[in-house]
Amino acid sequence: MYVNSVSTLSQIQFRPVPVQQAPQRAVAAAIPRPASNLAYSPYTSDSWKTTQNNTIQAQGKNVGLRLLDKTLGLKADYIEASFTDKTPENPIDIEEVDFNLHVRSGAVSVSDVDATLTVEKLLNRSAASKGKASPVKDLRVAFDANNQIRVEGKVKALGMNLPFAVKGSVSAGNAGEIRYDLGKAKVAGMPVNGLMSVMGLNLDKLLKLRNPSEGYYTSGNSLVLNLGQTISQLDGAPGMDLTVRDISTHLGRLNLVVGDTPEDAARALREKQAKEPAFVKATAGHAYIDGFFVKNGAINIYDLTPGSPLNLNYQGEEKSIQVKSGFVGITDWRFEELIKDEIGETEDFTEIDTNLKKDGAHLQGKLLGAIPVSMNLQFDRTDTGKIMFTPVSPKAFGFIPLPSGFVGSKVQKLVKTGTPYGNGVAIDGMSGIDLGYVKQLVHQNGYIVLESGEKPQAN
Repeated sequence: MYVNSVSTLSQIQFRPVPVQQAPQRAVAAAIPRPASNLAYSPYTSDSWKTTQNNTIQAQGKNVGLRLLDKTLGLKADYIEASFTDKTPENPIDIEEVDFNLHVRSGAVSVSDVDATLTVEKLLNRSAASKGKASPVKDLRVAFDANNQIRVEGKVKALGMNLPFAVKGSVSAGNAGEIRYDLGKAKVAGMPVNGLMSVMGLNLDKLLKLRNPSEGYYTSGNSLVLNLGQTISQLDGAPGMDLTVRDISTHLGRLNLVVGDTPEDAARALREKQAKEPAFVKATAGHAYIDGFFVKNGAINIYDLTPGSPLNLNYQGEEKSIQVKSGFVGITDWRFEELIKDEIGETEDFTEIDTNLKKDGAHLQGKLLGAIPVSMNLQFDRTDTGKIMFTPVSPKAFGFIPLPSGFVGSKVQKLVKTGTPYGNGVAIDGMSGIDLGYVKQLVHQNGYIVLESGEKPQAN
C-alpha cells in the first residue's frame, strides 16, 4: 500500500529557490564548480528533517575527492566511510565538503604536487599563528620509490634565502600517524648532517614544531603527522578521522592503507584488487549532489569516464545516478538540463526553457524552429513505477490553443528514452539518471519531489 502523499510528501516542502540563472554544465571535461556561484550550492534548506542522524554511509571504488579548497586531491582505490553533516539545518553538500569524514577502511593516495600545496598551507598557517610569514619559499615535495621523500626549497636565514634539499624516509607509526625520518640534508649545496651533529642540532631544534594538538610536531630528527587531526584544523576541510596502517611511495604518489582495525585495512587491500568500474554506493542521510536532494535514500553513483576517478565534488557529466530508494527533490535548473538532454534541442523544438510550479513543469520553446509554444508538463508515475508526463494546455504565440493530440505525438517522438503512455510519455531514464521504481510524485514550486522504493512483489 502506498503512503499518503499529503501526509508524507508535504513534510518535505522546499523553501523557494532564489531567482538566479541556472549554471552551465561542462560538455567535454569535468570542471570544478566556482564556489562563488550560489546556484551550485544547496542554496535552500528543507523544512522536513531527516528521521535519522544525518550521516551517510558510503562505499566506493576509484573515487576522487578534493579538500582544502580543492588543494588536496585524494584518490581512493577503495573506501568505506561515513559522511556526517556539519550543518544539520541544511543537507550535506558533497560537492562543497560541508561534512565530517570518518574513513573506516580505505586504500588512498595523494600526488606530490598536491602534497606540496598542502605542506605550504600548513607552514603558512603555522607562521601566521605567530604573526610571521613562513620562512620557506619555492617548496617542492617529491615522492620517490622505496618510501623516500625529497623536500626542496629556500629558507630565509641570516637575511638570505638559502636553498635547501632534504631526503628522508616515511613510515606508519604504531598509533596510526605518519612519521618522516630525516636523511641527508644540504643547505646551499653543502652537506649539513655532520655540522648539525657537531652543533647539537636536529630537526626539532630547527623547526620547533612542538604542539602535538595541531596534528604535527617534531621529535628529534623526525616529523610526526596525524593526518586526520591536521586536516581537520584547516579552513575549508572536513573533520577527518582515520588511522593509517601502512604507507608506501611510488614515483609521484604517496599511498596510504587506512583502517579502524588491521582487519579493516586488510579488507581495503583485497577490495582494491577487484576489477570493477568506479562507483559509490550510499545509504541514509540527507544530501545534495549535482542538482538533486536525496533524503533517507539508497543511491548508486557510477562513473561515465573510466579513464579517470569518479570525482565526487566536481560538477560535470561524468556521473550516472541510480536511485534505489528514498525521497528525491529535483531542482529547477537540474530539471531543465534533463529535459534538454532528453528532448535534445533539434530543429523540431529549440530554445527550451522550464519553470517548475505546483501545478506542473511549465515548458516553452520554439516548435519546428519557428513557432513559439508553451505547455504545462504534468508529471506522474505509470502503473509500472516509471516517471511520465503529459503535455497539457499547449499554446502557440502564448494565446492560440494547439490540439493536444498533435503536440502530444510530437513530444512522444522527441523524447530520447520515452515511450507513449496515454496522451503522454513514459521515461525509462532521464539523461542517465535512473530514478528507480517511483512510488509517488508531486510538484512543488521549484522542484519535482518523488519517492522511490522497491517494486512490489507480484502475488
